Amino acid sequence: MKKLFVVAALASTFMASTAFAQGYIGFGIGSSRANNADGTSGGFTVSGGNSNKGSAKIYGGFQFTPNWGLEAQYSDLGNRAVLITNSTTGAAAGSGNYRASQFSIAGTGTLPIGQSFALIGKLGISANRANGSATAPFSFSSQNKSDLLVGIGVSYSITPRLAVRLEYEDFGKFTGGGNIGNTGSTRLNNTSLNLQYAF
Repeated sequence: MKKLFVVAALASTFMASTAFAQGYIGFGIGSSRANNADGTSGGFTVSGGNSNKGSAKIYGGFQFTPNWGLEAQYSDLGNRAVLITNSTTGAAAGSGNYRASQFSIAGTGTLPIGQSFALIGKLGISANRANGSATAPFSFSSQNKSDLLVGIGVSYSITPRLAVRLEYEDFGKFTGGGNIGNTGSTRLNNTSLNLQYAF
């Protein structure tokens, strides 16, 4: 009898989760920020790498229960132009640029607040890429890094299927140093406004 009760409880839980299960897609635009991309090395100074740039992303996910889900996304975090100058004279010595992008898979947690609002948390792994170039004799080594993704946001349901989400995400490291003017690790984050459709 006890085994029958356990099986029935598990079955009912599974059926409830399946009944709620809901997929969704979303699109967003925002502003990304780089940190520790500028610096001085070997008598030269790099500037402009830490600038804010427009971003765009597409994502999709599956909400298993009202509180837990899984989400994948791709983000284009913008192209940043950098200026290389002589640290002593300030004279221009070269230029470069790098474009940042990422792909991630993350678990999501949702806390409904009333009928329309919800708090959202996100934790996962982000595959980050910084693809760049620089004028000779300088170099920019394009790099791939994987790091922890942490996100937090708030959503507002316009209809049962359509919602807007305001979100902040930290993607971690994009480079590990070794580039012009950069002896540390460049990190990027993003703030975005997203439109989401459930199906």
